[in-house]
Amino acid sequence: MKLNKLFKVFAVVIVLVMMLAACKPAATEAPAATEAPVATEAPVATEAAKVYTYADMTVGFIQTGSEGGWRAANTASFKETAETLGLTLKFYDAQNKLENQVSAFRNFIADPEVNVIVLAALETTGWDDVLKEAQAAGKVVVIEDRRIDASSDLYATYIGADFALEGQNAGIEMCKLLEGSESKNVVELVGNVGSSAAKDRGTGFRETMGQCGITVTQSQTANWSATEGKDVMAAFLKADPNIQGVFAQNDEMGLGAALAIKEAGLVPGVDIKIITVDGTAGAFKGMIAGDLNTVLECNPLLAPQVYEAALKALNGEKLPAWIPSQEGIFYQADAEAIFPSRTY
Repeated sequence: MKLNKLFKVFAVVIVLVMMLAACKPAATEAPAATEAPVATEAPVATEAAKVYTYADMTVGFIQTGSEGGWRAANTASFKETAETLGLTLKFYDAQNKLENQVSAFRNFIADPEVNVIVLAALETTGWDDVLKEAQAAGKVVVIEDRRIDASSDLYATYIGADFALEGQNAGIEMCKLLEGSESKNVVELVGNVGSSAAKDRGTGFRETMGQCGITVTQSQTANWSATEGKDVMAAFLKADPNIQGVFAQNDEMGLGAALAIKEAGLVPGVDIKIITVDGTAGAFKGMIAGDLNTVLECNPLLAPQVYEAALKALNGEKLPAWIPSQEGIFYQADAEAIFPSRTY
């Protein structure tokens, strides 16, 4: 009997132990260790783009050559402004030879110090190759005073006058001078025939001269020269003295024409009206003397605009294809009052 009870107690204990074991929560697996993050390289710091100042600029300026007061003032503007701004200027006088300009252009491309090339082109064509070479060499090119026939993508900008507008204004002013004249025969003294100034001024004049019936009876180059202007005008008068007006594409040629008119026994500015282009001090003296009637300005003091544009281009700024210079029209009646303020 006692054994039977003992057996029952033992059985109960076993059952309780089994139940406790069944109720014990199962051991959870330890979370798998996460992989350490892969180390990444620190970003490489990019070098800041250089900001150019005028002190960093070395300019190779290719000038046409000597063409009178306007060109002398243009050259002086570049030299004086370079000194004022503190930039380095390497000046080249091409002596009015295209081959000299092309050679100088390539020399400036090869010069490691030069980072800007400024060109006053003698001719409108023949520049594509050197412009491409300059672009490949990383040189900034600015065209000044005279346009060229090349893609504007090959240079930073052109800075200069609107020569066609000058010609148009000359036609309008000549109509005023010849108002009431029975005949309106005008002769034309042309500059360098391959230059943009000569081409555009001649084209512009013809666009407006018809408003009053002007006829260009004779036209010939005098190469911007007072001496040649005198000789050509003398030849015009011998060939056909029935001339009422002269359109001289620069002041020097017009002043030369006035001398030829005097030698022919006529009065310049009265018997034959004269319009010139540039606005030099010599032209104002000519107006004060009564030899010239009207002078259209073509501003030669372009250096401040050119250097400013070149600096912007060096610093990556996109420039307009053309930056025009400011110009005026001057009359004989106002010449004496304005003359003291002329700086060239």
